[in-house]
Amino acid sequence: MPKPLLFLDVDGVLNPVCPHPGAGFDAHTLLGYTVLLSARHGSWLRELAGTYELVWATTWENASPLHLVPDLRK
Repeated sequence: MPKPLLFLDVDGVLNPVCPHPGAGFDAHTLLGYTVLLSARHGSWLRELAGTYELVWATTWENASPLHLVPDLRK
């Protein structure tokens, strides 16, 4: 039986919209945009991937796994 799908949004969820979200977020430049990412999200996503098929639900389309996932692996 296939894993259930879990749709992940990036902007406003993994990349908070507030300019200073607090400790644990680092600024990255991806595709010409400043993106705030937390390394904690990488471990959470890896844990979720054990149960769910992760699907990027974002306007970033195919750029999400190519550009965000390497930064979340840190």
